[in-house]
Amino acid sequence: MLVIALGLATLGSSIAWSEDSDQAALIKALDGAKLTLWQGIAQVAKGTEVPIEAKYEMVRGKLMLSIYTSAKGFDTAAEDNSFNEYIGDVTTATWTPKKEVFADLKHIARSAQYHALLSMTKVRIPTIIQKASAQGTVLAVREKIRGGRPVFEVMVVQDNAIRPTFYDLATGEPTAG
Repeated sequence: MLVIALGLATLGSSIAWSEDSDQAALIKALDGAKLTLWQGIAQVAKGTEVPIEAKYEMVRGKLMLSIYTSAKGFDTAAEDNSFNEYIGDVTTATWTPKKEVFADLKHIARSAQYHALLSMTKVRIPTIIQKASAQGTVLAVREKIRGGRPVFEVMVVQDNAIRPTFYDLATGEPTAG
């Protein structure tokens, strides 16, 4: 049961940084990354497939790059779409992610939410990564409703700490969140 609980905990949508040791391990591991979030997106987003979330994460002691995508793009309604995750060890010479087509309710629901939010804007994740990179190493980008407003939540490594920054979903401009 503990293994299942730990596995489910890693699937949660929030990026939790409560453990200082986990945060420090992730920050340290980023030095070994062979690919940026933007490069990972460019590798998997082909044709109509578009990114809806991108993040680095530690899985069983390895630094992984994870890109969630909407397979048929934003012109196709969420209920007629499929949602994928490309995940793989990003410290190897070549990033060869495994593809998972989401079948579980949590991942489908969260991906459909991201899909719906991104369907309302022309601002895309690579643009936000580029903007946020001026502040430090971009660790993760996802969309959420914060204070009743749609925003991009971006986790950035600054001064050996992970800090959230927010960008308005409609304009792509920084916001207090």
